[in-house]
Amino acid sequence: MHSLWLYLHFPNLQLDSYAIEEPDASLPRVILDSHSGIVQLNQAARHVGIKTHMSLGTAAALHRDLQVLPSSPKIEKQQLNLIAQRLYLIASDICFFSPQGLLLRVHNMLRLYGSLDALWGMIKKQLAPLNVDFFYASGHSPLAAKLLALRGWNKVTEQHDVILTALKKVDLTVTDLTAKDVGKLNSVGVKTVEQLFAIPFGELAKRFESHVITYLGQLRGEFNHPVEFFHPVEHFQQHIELLYEIERSDVLLRPIQHLLTSLESFLLLRDELTQQLHLTLYQRGKDPLEVHIGSQQGEYRAKHWSALLTLRFESLILNAPIVAIQLATGKTFVRCPDKHDLFLGKQGAVSRLQLVSLLSAKLGENTLFSPSTVNDYRPECASQYTSALEIKESHPEYHQSLRPSLLLPVPVILCEAVSIMHGPERISTGWWDHHPIVRDYFIAMSQNGQWFWVFKTPEKQWFLHGIFS
Repeated sequence: MHSLWLYLHFPNLQLDSYAIEEPDASLPRVILDSHSGIVQLNQAARHVGIKTHMSLGTAAALHRDLQVLPSSPKIEKQQLNLIAQRLYLIASDICFFSPQGLLLRVHNMLRLYGSLDALWGMIKKQLAPLNVDFFYASGHSPLAAKLLALRGWNKVTEQHDVILTALKKVDLTVTDLTAKDVGKLNSVGVKTVEQLFAIPFGELAKRFESHVITYLGQLRGEFNHPVEFFHPVEHFQQHIELLYEIERSDVLLRPIQHLLTSLESFLLLRDELTQQLHLTLYQRGKDPLEVHIGSQQGEYRAKHWSALLTLRFESLILNAPIVAIQLATGKTFVRCPDKHDLFLGKQGAVSRLQLVSLLSAKLGENTLFSPSTVNDYRPECASQYTSALEIKESHPEYHQSLRPSLLLPVPVILCEAVSIMHGPERISTGWWDHHPIVRDYFIAMSQNGQWFWVFKTPEKQWFLHGIFS
C-alpha cells in the first residue's frame, strides 16, 4: 500500500475563531502582525482591495471602518487544537505540521471508510460546523500534500500520476527551501519542482548542503519523514478573547455556546460525561467572576448545558464588562446507561436528576441539599446532608441492623417505664475523632404500645434515641 497523506491549511485561524462570536461578515476585519503587516483578512476586506502583507496605513485608507486586531499565536494554536480534536473523531493519525496546518495519514483509514471520497466526506462534515476557511490537498508524502495545499490545489485523489503532475508545476519559491537555496537553484535555471526532480541526487550533493537533499527526498516520498502524532488532552479547558466587551449576561450565551460545542466534541470523543462546568468571566478592571454549574446525572450535550446556563444567568449580575471567557470541566467519567431509569417509566416531564440540575441552576449551587448515608456506626453520624449535585450512591459496608424510622436529633432522657423486647446491641466506636460512645441499645415497648429505640450508658443512664413507626 502506497502512503497517502492529506494536508489541511487554515489561513485565517484567528479570524475564524471570532466567527461564532460575531457572525456579521459585512465589516472588513484584519489581523495585524507588527513585523509582517496584515497577515489575515476576511472576504469583506478583500472586496475593498486589502491584501496580505499590506501596511496598516494603506489598509485603513481603503476603508474607514476597518476593524484591526493584533496577531495572537496563542489563539491560533488553540483554534488549531480545537480542529484537531474534532477530526480525531474520525481519524486517529493527526499531527501539527505547521502553525496553520494539520497533516492526516489517510491510507490506513481507507479500509475502514471504504474509499477516499467517503473519508473526505466525513472530514468535511466535521469541519462544516466550525465555519473555517481552509485549503487542502492529498499527496504521497507529507511535504507533497502540504506544498499542493499551500498552492490552493484543493483536490483529494489517490492517483500518483495526477499528484505528481500537479506537484511538478509548483514554483520553488513556495517550497520550504531557504531563499538562499532557491536563489542558487534559480541561477542554474532550476525554477520549478519538475526541474528539481530532474537533477540526480549525486549532482545535487556536490553543490548543495544535506538539508536540500533531505528535503527533496522527503518531497518525493523516497525518504522517511518523521512526524509526531496528536494526542487529545485529558482535561477540557478553553479560553476565548471577546471581539468586543459584553455588559449583559444574556448576550454572553452566544460566545459561550461556541465553547459548549467544543466541549461536546471533546466529551463525545471520549464517550464521557461531566457533572460540573467551571466558567470564568474576565471582567475589565475587576477580579474574574467564577460561575459553577452542575448536572447531577452528568451531561455532554451542548444544548443541555446551555439550558442550565440560561437559568443560572437569570440571576447573574455583572459588575464590569466581560472581555474574555474560559470554560473548564470538573471530573469526567465514562458514559453508561442509567440503571435506575430502565424500568421506572416516565414519572414526569423531567427525571429526578434533571430536576435537581434545573433547580440548582435556577436557585444556586448551595441552596439544594440531599440526605445521604455514611459508614459510621454512631446513629447520629450515619446520615448527613450534602449538596444535591454531589450526592453519590452509597451502600453501607456493614450489615445494617434494625433502625427506627424516626431518629431524634439528640437523645433525651427516658422518662417512662418501658418493656425491653429485644437487645442489647453494643455500639462502641468513635475513638478516632475524639467523640467516643459506649452504648447498649434495646428495642422497647411503652405502656401505650409505642416502640422505642433506647440505650443504656456505662453509668446506668437510659436515653430515648428513636421511635419505630
